[in-house]
Amino acid sequence: MKELYSELKSRELCWTSSPVATLSEFTNSIQGQWARFANLASTSGEVYVLEAVFFQHQIHDLLRHYQADDYQIEQHIKGIAGQLAAMNPVLIYLAQPSVREQQVWISSIRSKHQFATEQNIRFMENRKRIELMLLDLLPFETYLIENENRDWEDVFSKMVDAIGPNF
Repeated sequence: MKELYSELKSRELCWTSSPVATLSEFTNSIQGQWARFANLASTSGEVYVLEAVFFQHQIHDLLRHYQADDYQIEQHIKGIAGQLAAMNPVLIYLAQPSVREQQVWISSIRSKHQFATEQNIRFMENRKRIELMLLDLLPFETYLIENENRDWEDVFSKMVDAIGPNF
């Protein structure tokens, strides 16, 4: 079992401190996974809710592992979005007014103090900047919902109102 774990870990694309894939290999692999998902999902008749994974993990890895610039990130995300466009998805982006306050809150409830360091807060602010820029570039509908005061009932209501006409 240890050997299998070691082998799998050595080939990990995302949860690693030193990626084994080049930026091009990473992009091709991730876009291929999304293409397979879109192919399977388009024939299933199911409704899929994609949360943070659409932007966050992609951008996180591109910035941390590959030091990708805005253009490279944009091309990567547009490639994924192109795989999904025929499904007519709707993307709902939940935004917190203050990245700093959100990171401090997350660090306290998860007991992960590294989430609230100045370096991480700056990283997350940059990631949010990129994510907001990308919302206007996607080939499908997007909604930005501000989550002030962590009022999840209000957020849910706004989500239902946003997608209601689509269902």
